[in-house]
Amino acid sequence: MPQLEPNLAGLAWFGLLWSVCCIGFLQLAGMYPLRGRAVLPVTIATILWGMLLAGTLAFALVELRWTTVVVMGGVLFLFLPALFQAMPEWWRDGRAGLRLSCCAMLAALALLVGVAAPSFHIWMT
Repeated sequence: MPQLEPNLAGLAWFGLLWSVCCIGFLQLAGMYPLRGRAVLPVTIATILWGMLLAGTLAFALVELRWTTVVVMGGVLFLFLPALFQAMPEWWRDGRAGLRLSCCAMLAALALLVGVAAPSFHIWMT
């Protein structure tokens, strides 16, 4: 495995962060269109998701080989909907689930800042 991707720690962090992004995407996709939904919580969740997506991709492209990002990201995006369907309905479609998802994305953003801090100088150049 080190011959394919030398940064295994970065790969593990990418897998975790990308999983949160994919699950968040699936939940938000079910919230649109906004008819009958509270607009503000969904908008806040969408902004958090966008920030997490951009940060995760930036981290992955700096720390990992692009082929690893494509393969790992594709495999997770392919198989995570099965995990999403196994979750309780209140988590997938309710306000409580949206709050829980926002908390998970905030935690993932905080984790991303902590993990990616050594790479920030590379991002800025």
